[in-house]
Amino acid sequence: MSLLKKTYLFLLLCIFAASANAATNVILENSEELSFDKEHGRDYQILRGNVRFRHENAVMYCDSAYFYDTNNSFDAFGNCRVVQDTMTMVSNTMYYDGNTRIIKVRGGAVLHNGSMTLTTDWLDFYRDANYGYYADGGHLVDPQFDIVSKKGYYYPNSKVSFFKGDVTMLSGETKILTDSLKFDQKQNISSVFGPSTIYHTDYTIETTHAWTNTVDRYGRLYNHSVLTNKNGGKMTADSIYFSSLTNTVEMWGDALALDDSTHTGFSGDYAWMQNNPGKGIVVGRACMMDFTNPEDTMFVHGDTIKYRQSTVDTTKRELFAFHHVKLFSNDMQAKGDSMTYIELDSLIRLDGNPVLWSDESQITGDTIKIFTKDNKPNWMHIRGNAFVIQQQAVDCYDQLNGREAKGYFKNSYLDKLDMIGNAMSLYYAQDEYNKLIGINKCEGQMLTIFLLNRKMDRIKMTPASKGKMYPPGKMSEKEQKLRGFNWREEERPLCKEDIFKW
Repeated sequence: MSLLKKTYLFLLLCIFAASANAATNVILENSEELSFDKEHGRDYQILRGNVRFRHENAVMYCDSAYFYDTNNSFDAFGNCRVVQDTMTMVSNTMYYDGNTRIIKVRGGAVLHNGSMTLTTDWLDFYRDANYGYYADGGHLVDPQFDIVSKKGYYYPNSKVSFFKGDVTMLSGETKILTDSLKFDQKQNISSVFGPSTIYHTDYTIETTHAWTNTVDRYGRLYNHSVLTNKNGGKMTADSIYFSSLTNTVEMWGDALALDDSTHTGFSGDYAWMQNNPGKGIVVGRACMMDFTNPEDTMFVHGDTIKYRQSTVDTTKRELFAFHHVKLFSNDMQAKGDSMTYIELDSLIRLDGNPVLWSDESQITGDTIKIFTKDNKPNWMHIRGNAFVIQQQAVDCYDQLNGREAKGYFKNSYLDKLDMIGNAMSLYYAQDEYNKLIGINKCEGQMLTIFLLNRKMDRIKMTPASKGKMYPPGKMSEKEQKLRGFNWREEERPLCKEDIFKW
């Protein structure tokens, strides 16, 4: 193509573009009176009585007007009205520029579009971009919502609105207070920005960024928003999705859920929870908290934690933690590959090479069941390879083992222990001055051990049992360890943060 043809084509395109953007004339269609006032240099027509203008697809009415024909604009007064497609605007006064296609309505401005009504003292409507703007307080009303704000932008075609400054929105059972709101009327989606509170009969949300469907009651929360349900339960995370229709909540990133009604809480990197029936799963630094006893919260960690509502008592839960499980409370600590916690029975069950620590006692077995009261150990049942150890001094350990054992606690401390089946004991006897008297070794089908001041004090043996006291230094180091001895103190969590260390 030659340079001349390219230049010609470019000029044609410019002409077409200019024609497309050229302003069209405002047409005066009716006026009962028309006059001029050129003596005072006023270059406009004075119109009175049933004045009607038309500009493209907009028809504009008023009682009187100043028509600036050369400027393609007019000022309208009294009973001003604009009709454009499905939209109608009324006001006391109106100013229109046909070149910029901007309508300015002032004094008692009301915009109707379908079922929606916007009321404000003044409104600018940009016909090119097809949106209205107010900055001196406005009230948007529809059968499904009611919005008040200082500033607002309304787009009638898309039915998307933006509001700024002391925004209040009412929709069904939902009330929103925010600094900035975007509302999509077609999708029923309300998006809030800045410090905001969302009230509902079922929940309250404190947030700085969120969106919610106020009709179907679902939404997404960001920036560690806090969702509080009507029962007092609280949830927060980097991001939360909730649905009142399915009674579910999904949380990502630093998730935390606290339930005052059940005195429990969960935290983790991800959580999914459902009400009615209550159930959920937590993964990634997952932790369950039981604060039934306000002075001693119990913390449980596992790679995965699941819970479900008890079918017997819906206020109670059943919890299952598996893989790399650790438990910490002031009165007891534990470790195992899996743990079951039945809140109704106050039962904790540990499996998978479990170990339990209570004060100075280390307790191991194939399975350990701890029955608690107010988050404190009440009694326990050890099944399979039961072994209890207390350290008396460096390389000196009181020991008990057998097929199974039942232990009883008093004020959170082990008070009595029944060792059942091939029972054996070894403990270091001391006088009143804590001087070693000898090493006592006993065995029988059943041994009952009593503790005093958290130390093994005396043993009750069945008639078939036998025992022997060895003087100090008369028992080899190897003999001072019962079969299956394994001191695991380095695995013991000493604070709640240690439950995440394996």
